[in-house]
Amino acid sequence: MPRKPRKWAKVEEGGLYGWKKTQSDSTRHRILNSAVEKDSYATIVRRLNQLRNITKDKATKQLMEKDMAYLKKKYRK
Repeated sequence: MPRKPRKWAKVEEGGLYGWKKTQSDSTRHRILNSAVEKDSYATIVRRLNQLRNITKDKATKQLMEKDMAYLKKKYRK
């Protein structure tokens, strides 16, 4: 019997607290820093990763990878 496919990405609007690809680096970083304080580092990185995997826009993927690297450098010790 074939396995039932799982929906792996649960994307909620507003999950990144206003993060937009059109914002400057400092604005996006400020938003992500406050999001980490509200939720946690792991939760925010997972949300970014899920959206990065779903999107087809290469520019958005690059920005998300850049922001994930920023969070890793700042919060991972």
